Amino acid sequence: IKIDDDVTYIADGAIPEMIREKKRGRFLFVSANVVNHGILSAVHQEVSALPHLAKPPIPEGQDIMNQKLGPWEYRGPIMLDPNFRIEHTFYSDCVWRRWDCAAWVHEALLWRLENQTSCVFDFGLFDFHAHGYETMHDGIGRSIDWNDNFFAFKHEDFDDIDWDGVANDDEREMSTLHPKRRQEHAVALGRAVIAHWTFSIQEKGLLANTTLLERYRARAEVIMEDNANQFYGGKWQPRGHTWER
Repeated sequence: IKIDDDVTYIADGAIPEMIREKKRGRFLFVSANVVNHGILSAVHQEVSALPHLAKPPIPEGQDIMNQKLGPWEYRGPIMLDPNFRIEHTFYSDCVWRRWDCAAWVHEALLWRLENQTSCVFDFGLFDFHAHGYETMHDGIGRSIDWNDNFFAFKHEDFDDIDWDGVANDDEREMSTLHPKRRQEHAVALGRAVIAHWTFSIQEKGLLANTTLLERYRARAEVIMEDNANQFYGGKWQPRGHTWER
């Protein structure tokens, strides 16, 4: 499994489900169902997994440049604000360029987890190459078919990959050019939900204006405590936070 280092949530059973699908041999690569993803975020909106959530009031003592907002407020089952319409392309304004759109999709996942309705993210299978290869472009010469944040593969899947292409642009090579040369498809598995923290263009805004990382960390530490008690005699494993190393 290839896992980006900024994954903040992995649903129970996501990895074994991906492995089972990969072993069926239908697809070259099997991606997780990634929240905050260049392609799948639009799919999440299209299957009505993203409710209408709105920013809460700015906390006292904060300002618009450093809001540190708590959980967004529920307004309804469907997002009706026209400023939050996710384009079906990998370099979208909403989600890719805007921190508030990224915050919204993360808030939607956390809201669903709290309400035990995260099953609505499960779209079954989504074939990234159903309409062919290199179908989307950024206007300056780059095309990728999906963001490879978290996917299952076999060693032999890379036997004939262009390693110079990987060195130049690993995501384009793995997500688009390599499947195209092989004439095989990649798929996202709906029941394997994970959260990808940020694209670089979103990160400053997410850190300055949300408490999302703190809330993801709180969820993780429940699991860490349980693992410590079950498997490590009560001893917690290193958290990995830079200030605790």
